[in-house]
Amino acid sequence: MPFYKYQNYDLHFQNNGSGEIALLFVHGLGGDGGSWKFQVEYFKDRFRVITVDLFGHGRSSKEIDPVEAPRLDAEALVALMLNEIKQPYIVIGHSFASAILPEMIKLGDSFMKGVVFADCVYQGFEIVIGQRMSFASSMLAFSDEQLPEETRKWYLNLLAADANPDELELILSSLKNCDYRWLFQSVAGTREYNEKYPPGETPMRDNVQIFIMEADQGVGNDFKKSWVNHFKNARYYLFENSWHFFFITKHSKFNSLIDDFIEECL
Repeated sequence: MPFYKYQNYDLHFQNNGSGEIALLFVHGLGGDGGSWKFQVEYFKDRFRVITVDLFGHGRSSKEIDPVEAPRLDAEALVALMLNEIKQPYIVIGHSFASAILPEMIKLGDSFMKGVVFADCVYQGFEIVIGQRMSFASSMLAFSDEQLPEETRKWYLNLLAADANPDELELILSSLKNCDYRWLFQSVAGTREYNEKYPPGETPMRDNVQIFIMEADQGVGNDFKKSWVNHFKNARYYLFENSWHFFFITKHSKFNSLIDDFIEECL
């Protein structure tokens, strides 16, 4: 079972396939590397596909400050790609990755050629920060006995109503390996995190292409939450009649769009 050691913490990762370009997939809050099953299967014959369990998730180290976790994730992922993978790559992140991808861009990794924000909330506005912190507060108010079921309900609310049983199981399976209170403590730290690592200071790097994908029943239903407020010239795609986990429920279209973006980055 491969682990990358960063600051005495273990980052679990999986390496599939081979190719001149690597694709690094970064899951969302409560997820794990297995969330990208359909992408691994589709891309591994042509590219080197890297999936990870973020700190606090899956098989990676859990004893992490939930507020600082996204920055630590970013540092560890850049170190992994520079020191272990050692080749040009495109990073594709979902949801919680919204706080990780900007920090990776700030770190200035020369191997990074493109970044995909998949239904990632832009946390650059106070109203958005307030909404996230209010949500976290409501979840943290539940007892330890109530929180697992309430977390499951929250995840179900993010799903497309027509998700088939296999897709539903894939999405929910990663929650079994999470500390539910840790998840929402991380969200509750949004303002503190943003003051230290402002998303609005994310640089526009000439050698890094940006692609923003959103669901019209997810981030795409509220313009204030969109990363297009920052990356105004980014490539953009709105998944119509879609919910937060479109990379699973509409994986064929998602994978095809990633294929096109790879060509743009080469």
